[in-house]
Amino acid sequence: MNNWENIDKQSENRLPPRARFFSYENAQQALSFDRAASQNFQLLSGRWQFRYFAHPALVPDEFYRQPVSGWGDIAVPGMWQMEGHGQLQYTDEGFPFPIDIPFVPTNNPTGAYQRTFCLDASWAGKQTLIKFDGVETYFEVYVNGHYVGFSKGSRLCAEFDISAAAQPGENLLSVRVMQWADSTYIEDQDMWWMAGIFRDVYLTGQDPVHLQDFSVVTAFDENYCDATLNIDVALHNLHQPVSGYRLHAQLWDGERCIAELSAEGLCISDETRCRLEMPVSQPRQWNAEHPALYQLLLTLYDDAGKVISVVPQRVGFRDITVRDGLFYINGRYLKLHGVNRHDHDHRKGRAVDMARVERDIILMKQHNINSVRTAHYPNDPRFYDLCDIYGLFVMAETDLESHGFANVGDLSRITDDPRWERAYVERIERHVMAQKNHPSIVMWSLGNESGYGCNIRAMATRCKALDPTRLIHYEEDRDAEVTDVISTMYSRVQMMSAFGEYPHAKPRIICEYAHAMGNGPGGLAEYQAVMNRHASLQGHYIWEWCDHGLLETAENGKIRYTYGGDYGDYPNNYNFCMDGLIYPDQTPGPGLREYKQVLCPVEISRDGDALRVKNRYWFSSLADITLTLTVQIAGRCAETRKITLPHLQPGECEEIPLPEFTVSGQETFLNVSISKNSPTAYSEANHPLGHYQVLLQAAETLATLPDADSRIPLVCDEQKLLIIVSGQGFRLEFSRLDGELKSWQVDGEEIVGRAPTLNFFKPVIDNHKPEFEGIWQPNHLQIMQQHFRSLHCERLNNDVVIEVRTVIAPPVFDFGMRCVYRWRISPQGAVSLDLSGSPYGDFSHVIPKIGLDFGISRRFQQVEYYGRGPGENYQDSRQANLISHYQQPVSSLFENYPMPQDNGNRQDIRWLSLRDNAGNGIFIQPRQPINFSLWPYSSQMVQQAQHIDELTPDSCLTLNLDHQIMGLGSNSWGSEVLDSYRVYFSAFSYGFTLVPFRQQDTDSLSLAEQSFQPQPLETPEAN
Repeated sequence: MNNWENIDKQSENRLPPRARFFSYENAQQALSFDRAASQNFQLLSGRWQFRYFAHPALVPDEFYRQPVSGWGDIAVPGMWQMEGHGQLQYTDEGFPFPIDIPFVPTNNPTGAYQRTFCLDASWAGKQTLIKFDGVETYFEVYVNGHYVGFSKGSRLCAEFDISAAAQPGENLLSVRVMQWADSTYIEDQDMWWMAGIFRDVYLTGQDPVHLQDFSVVTAFDENYCDATLNIDVALHNLHQPVSGYRLHAQLWDGERCIAELSAEGLCISDETRCRLEMPVSQPRQWNAEHPALYQLLLTLYDDAGKVISVVPQRVGFRDITVRDGLFYINGRYLKLHGVNRHDHDHRKGRAVDMARVERDIILMKQHNINSVRTAHYPNDPRFYDLCDIYGLFVMAETDLESHGFANVGDLSRITDDPRWERAYVERIERHVMAQKNHPSIVMWSLGNESGYGCNIRAMATRCKALDPTRLIHYEEDRDAEVTDVISTMYSRVQMMSAFGEYPHAKPRIICEYAHAMGNGPGGLAEYQAVMNRHASLQGHYIWEWCDHGLLETAENGKIRYTYGGDYGDYPNNYNFCMDGLIYPDQTPGPGLREYKQVLCPVEISRDGDALRVKNRYWFSSLADITLTLTVQIAGRCAETRKITLPHLQPGECEEIPLPEFTVSGQETFLNVSISKNSPTAYSEANHPLGHYQVLLQAAETLATLPDADSRIPLVCDEQKLLIIVSGQGFRLEFSRLDGELKSWQVDGEEIVGRAPTLNFFKPVIDNHKPEFEGIWQPNHLQIMQQHFRSLHCERLNNDVVIEVRTVIAPPVFDFGMRCVYRWRISPQGAVSLDLSGSPYGDFSHVIPKIGLDFGISRRFQQVEYYGRGPGENYQDSRQANLISHYQQPVSSLFENYPMPQDNGNRQDIRWLSLRDNAGNGIFIQPRQPINFSLWPYSSQMVQQAQHIDELTPDSCLTLNLDHQIMGLGSNSWGSEVLDSYRVYFSAFSYGFTLVPFRQQDTDSLSLAEQSFQPQPLETPEAN
């Protein structure tokens, strides 16, 4: 039987798992934690000789024993598909081959890797080890023609002793990698199918007597004051037993040694264990807010007092306890506000470099995230070092998922098959042993979406035996039989509320929620409100961190991100991998900015004549926090002051008086900005944490624009096919054939690029696809037609009023909307438009929007508005944006999602103006606050495009002036839009006035902008 199809053999000659560490010659080198400075470390990453084969047997025999010639090369770390070899394929859960356990395709894509390495005199007498931090999926190792061994477990470290095969001087290393193995059946995570040596490969040399493994565990006294550092060390000897050795442990706090302890007179045989209990007085405690780290040095001396090696380890004093159904870190209650993170790079696939990993962690910290779930496999070992340093609570998930069995209705097929127990158990064993010494890891997760059965129970038992100090998570243990927390996925807000009101006996985690696919997720504030309300809800993780798009540059230089199906791969799950809070290039998306505000660690609300301030940190006072209070009148700053509340401890509240402000009759807000004063490892001084907005005074009257002077009356020329209304410097043309505004010229310059038309559809966002496929598309909302019914023109005082009646309805069906466009043109050139509609027929379902699609000239390049911004915002995704006065280039208003869809909405718009480079433009004054978005593309183009490179600028800009916009939700694989944020096909009326202006009108227009304050329909007191 092939080794790669033998479930009874998960490896051969692979060394037992142990903690990851490096040995150094002296303390100075050890405290650098630089692996390159460690004893006999040799990094083998770089360009390797490589050839791709469609079948493992096609690899030539000479590959294993002699250098190849004429082959190409490839990057290590890397995935061979990313360099043009083999097939890229994306599926969410389906296996890309027939289920026939344990067999995989006979034509098994194979990569043959080869390079040489040199061992100089310093390696003499050393045990030579080779370590692979990640190889997907199955690989065999050969050195100088000698077979060394094989391993499975793609995202787990594998270490081999090559001492017997290696030689002084030059050595030949050959590695055969296969894409498919029996282990593929338990590595079916939601990601691209790729293969290769995708993490570092390196050599280490060990002395015959060496430190083989160690564990560190910290324990506090009952008052969480003093602590004990428990150190359990395994020492190995490759030769005859020796005696008189000494192990010396020192704990350093920067440059100061604060504790030390020795084990003297050690006799070291094949394996010797040494246990030290080091008391430490009042250590600083490690948590995600204050990641206080000490440096432990374990120095091994021989019987002559000579240093053999120094092993460093960062130590964080941290413990985890569970009491009365809640878990605590260092005796403090907390909640985990997290994200699910895959390894992904838009250029290299899963071969992510550490600069990108560190950037991920910095972004998480900058956005108030305190926890990360390593979905769904162990990360590069250095990832956990960074989490220790920067401060993130880690749910460390092992490399296990058998999701593809859901397609045959038997998710637990191999999870409940005892023959697979060893394969399952060794995965958690290898994971725990390698990463057990990281304070950032607070929870082990046994895997993901693999059903439940005997093998999960066996994993839990082994995990607890190896590490009883941490919690165990596994979502599909639905009754928390063997886990320490009970977990669910994508539970709706109502269900989470019920969970909170009727708590389980164990803490609850929602390990995936709020599917961040495309434009979204929506509803985060509602989720957070429920989380904040119930103590038993102790953690939530958004799915997910990053879009899995792969960068591709076309011949014309345009770029796009590819996803399932773009490589001829079938079956595939299309763009379902594009579901992150950041874009593939790590640019934060609107969803991440919204999440940051929702997680703001200082909560502000209004309570009568006072501001209520609550500290939502878990371990920090507000000593390093400044609140900046700004009174904003009509969107502009009037006065500012700063306050600090250093005495406010975690969970405490305080009320402070509202600032006094001048009553002006205009809309007045109090904006509160929260910032962290001191610089940190992830941010500069005065780093913004969030902001809030409190309404102090609503506008008292509905102001109007000042009348422009015009003594020239309107001319209304009613022709056979047109009605032409003209005045001083302007001209409008209405078609008698369809009632549409065909032209609007001011000083000879055209404004209209496409007639303004009522619209009840918009480009579908990923989170609305269930509604699109279930309601909108079957009822043809996306191809609704406007049919002209009548046009009536009359004089009203000095104005001309044109009333157009139409029916907007889909083909095939007998429902629609009877609509009225009521235009009123004044001699001064102001154009008022009132829109209304009454539905008929049997259709009253949820719809995307009620609004106006208006094509306007591309010469308008600047937009200015008073409303909610500066970023895009929707009803259920608005916490990150405040109502204020904004000026932005038109080019910044379109949010370029890799999969084109509706975007860029700004809501609560009090007024809006568009300007060209000459300073001429249009001022838009709604009757009540409206939504607007402005795109360089037509709605139809955005709807039809499947990638960003398919978008080409339209002949005009698309200005959407919308009465109602449906909320986002996260129903691509999560919560539906809440009822209060839905739009229905029902009667409506709204309107606005459009006023052309010229550069010389700017001063009077500015006064109008400042004075115009329509009464808001609904303005929350606090975001």
